[in-house]
Amino acid sequence: MVRTVNSITRSVGSILFAVFAVSCGAPSAIMQPNTESRLRVWAELHPTRISLRDFNATVRVRVIALNPGRDTIRLPGGPPYVFVGDPAQSRALEHSYRIARDTNQFNAGPGGDYWGQHEYVFPPGAMKRAENVLSIRVWRTGGWPLAVGTYRVRGYFNGQEGASATLTVDP
Repeated sequence: MVRTVNSITRSVGSILFAVFAVSCGAPSAIMQPNTESRLRVWAELHPTRISLRDFNATVRVRVIALNPGRDTIRLPGGPPYVFVGDPAQSRALEHSYRIARDTNQFNAGPGGDYWGQHEYVFPPGAMKRAENVLSIRVWRTGGWPLAVGTYRVRGYFNGQEGASATLTVDP
């Protein structure tokens, strides 16, 4: 029940922020499309900093897509769905994320893909999000090395990359 209430509260908060920014005439880049589809896509993390020593740490990853415009946006879904390591080469997927580091732009940590619609429809102001909780324990047991430094979580919607988020791993 707590997760549902928190999830609803965060969703309402995100929507209220978007409505407030639009009503104030925010010229901020946050309200501008950043994909060819005219959607605003971005990744969010909570927390944005973890300790390498905390085996029980988790990171909540969200990929959000928002239609900041005044027209309805329709994007093709599937089937068929095509899954590729580079989400920009995938087809018909909804949200995707990949964890990047200097030496590995798509597989420096666990990733995620979400799908399931024949068509993705965004009326003006509509927002869709996918959420996953990454466990540091699962990260390590999955075979991805986790080291001190900076990681970039790359967010995609329907194969189009938006703004990434930064995860800092401390000793």
